[in-house]
Amino acid sequence: MKKPDTAVHDTIDDHLDGAEDVLLAPIQGPDSRRQLPTELFAKRPWRFTMKFLMAFLIVAATWTVVITTQQWWTTVVSVIAMGMMYAHLVTLQHECLHEHAYRRRWVNRLVGFMCGLFVLSSYSHFKYEHLRHHAFLGTPKNQEFFNYRFNDLGTPLGFALCAFHPGRYLNVAKGLGRSVIWQLDPSVTKIRSAKKIRTEYATFAVIIIATTMISIATASPLALLLWALPALLIAEPAHFLIELPEHFGLNSQTDPDVLSNTRTVRAGWFGKWYTNGNDLHTAHHYHQGVPMVNVPELHEMIENRIVTIESSYFSFYRDVIKGRIRHQDFS
Repeated sequence: MKKPDTAVHDTIDDHLDGAEDVLLAPIQGPDSRRQLPTELFAKRPWRFTMKFLMAFLIVAATWTVVITTQQWWTTVVSVIAMGMMYAHLVTLQHECLHEHAYRRRWVNRLVGFMCGLFVLSSYSHFKYEHLRHHAFLGTPKNQEFFNYRFNDLGTPLGFALCAFHPGRYLNVAKGLGRSVIWQLDPSVTKIRSAKKIRTEYATFAVIIIATTMISIATASPLALLLWALPALLIAEPAHFLIELPEHFGLNSQTDPDVLSNTRTVRAGWFGKWYTNGNDLHTAHHYHQGVPMVNVPELHEMIENRIVTIESSYFSFYRDVIKGRIRHQDFS
C-alpha cells in the first residue's frame, strides 16, 4: 500500500475534529459553507444522551427477555430487536466520532466506544478512516471504514454476500491480532490515533477472551444469543442497509461535488430515528462540522441544490435489487 503524502495528512489531521473550520469535501459552484450561521454548530448533549440511553434500555430489555423467558419465539424476536439496536448504536458512534454528541473529546470517545462494542467497531479506527472519507469524497482517494463490496447487488446471493459482509470481520481479526502483540496499524499515519486504535482492539480482545472463557466454564449459550448471533446475523446486514443509500451508484471517486455524489432519502419518523439522521446524508457531507441534531435545518437551506433525492428507502432498495441503481466503476 502506497504511503500517503505526509504533508497532506498533517493538514488533514489538523482539521478533522468536527469544529467550524473542519476540512470540507470539494463542491462545485459558489461555496458559502464558511459563512453558515453559528447557531448551526451548537451541540445538544442532552439530546444525544437521551438517544443513547433509549438504545441501551432497549438492548437491556431484550437481554432480560432472553435470559428470563427462555422461549424460542421470544428469543428469536429479542435477538432480532437487539441486533437492530446494535446497528443503530453504530449510527450513534458516528455522531460521537464527529464530536457532535459532547463538548469534551474524551466523553465522545468513551460513549462512542460503548456504541461500537457489540459489533467490534473501534471508535478511533472508525473516526480515523471516516473523517478522511469526508475530506477525500469526490476524489480517487475516497474510501470508507465500512468498505462494503457493492458488486452483484442485483441478485439475491450477491445482495446477501454484501449485506452480511464477512470480509469486515477479517479486518477486525487483523486489528485484534495486532493489538494482542501490541503492534500499531501500519496504514494509520497518525501515531496518536494508531495507539488509540491499538488500545481499543486490545480491549475488544480482553472482552472476547473473558466472555468465551465464562461461556465455556458455565456451558451457557448466552454469549451466542446476546452477542454473536445478533451482531453477525442482524446488525451487520442492518447497518449495510443504513449505509448503502449514501453514495451507491453515484460517482464518489471523481465527481468533486457533495451535492451530486451523495444521496438524500425522504424518510418517515422511524427511518429518521433508526438511521440517526443518515437520511439527510447530503447535508451532513455538505458541512460535517454541523452537529447531527442541526442537520435538518442545514438540509432545508440547501435542499433545492441537492441533485439526488430518493423518494423512500423502500424505493431505493427496490431499484437496487431490480438493477435500476447499480455500482459503477468511476476510478
